[in-house]
Amino acid sequence: MLLRAGLIAAVLGATPAGATGLLDHYTVSYAKPIDTQEASAVAYDWDTRRLMVTNDEEDKTGRSVWGEYDLAGNKTATIILNGCLSLGSAQCDPEGLAYVGGGRYAVAEERYQDMALIAEVSASGDTRTYTAYPDAPTVSVGPNAGNSGLEGIAYDRATGAYYGVKETSPQTVWQITDVDFTGGTGTVSSLFDPAPLGLNRLSDIAVLSNGALAGTAFGDNLLLLSGRSFQLLEVTKAGALVSSYDLSGFKSLVDPANQGGKFEGVTLDDGGNIYLVSDDGDGPNQSYLVKLGYTAAVPEPATWAMMIAGFALVGGALRRRRPAALA
Repeated sequence: MLLRAGLIAAVLGATPAGATGLLDHYTVSYAKPIDTQEASAVAYDWDTRRLMVTNDEEDKTGRSVWGEYDLAGNKTATIILNGCLSLGSAQCDPEGLAYVGGGRYAVAEERYQDMALIAEVSASGDTRTYTAYPDAPTVSVGPNAGNSGLEGIAYDRATGAYYGVKETSPQTVWQITDVDFTGGTGTVSSLFDPAPLGLNRLSDIAVLSNGALAGTAFGDNLLLLSGRSFQLLEVTKAGALVSSYDLSGFKSLVDPANQGGKFEGVTLDDGGNIYLVSDDGDGPNQSYLVKLGYTAAVPEPATWAMMIAGFALVGGALRRRRPAALA
């Protein structure tokens, strides 16, 4: 009985990490300049433990040159995607990125509002070439929206669902399910109206259900990034605000010339650490990679199992007591 009581007390006294909101538990680990200019998205590869950073501009030959970085912010490879000019007069605009496993990435093209599936096709030294844009299978998320369209995407590896944000006109948060890149199909639905959050444009979205945060009190929530508002928000899938992180302290770093430098992409690693990338705006700014380190302890699987077992004991004890109370 004493052992059982002690276990129940321990379980009832255990507060899941993030009870006050996920974003209350972060501090700045580093802010490093990177040579991927116009950095527009970042994605965490849980197989290689690397970060892929996109560049939303192309050179005169139609190449889009990206960068791969380790979790300490050091560049590990140059990534080439060809065929950008083949998409039309507006070229391509890879504003969102999500790793989907097996060395594959889903890229969000802003103007055409397509998701394209790419993977490595060749390598030479520390330069790797990925699927050319015209060869990549795609799934449409919405109609042509110009420079106010699909700005960020995220992938939930537990369910296979994707989430996307439309930058503005209007701001939109999508859930994309039943995605079939081979057949070019998917089911797109509006998840909630982000307008009440008061953000000045949406820049990216991230899920909290991947990695160590899965199963925690906030594991079903989402992160929304607004570069223009210098805000990172934790929200429920119904759109309710849970917590926020003010990024305005970075403005003098990412936009010292006041030429529009801002955060454009966000992702999380397996340990719940957050990574953000900023573009260089319209002036002589520098792109940055920023890591926000998660400072709260994430319960180990054994701890969660003990908690669940403890709650079962509590429920069993209450059920056994009820007839005696009625008597």
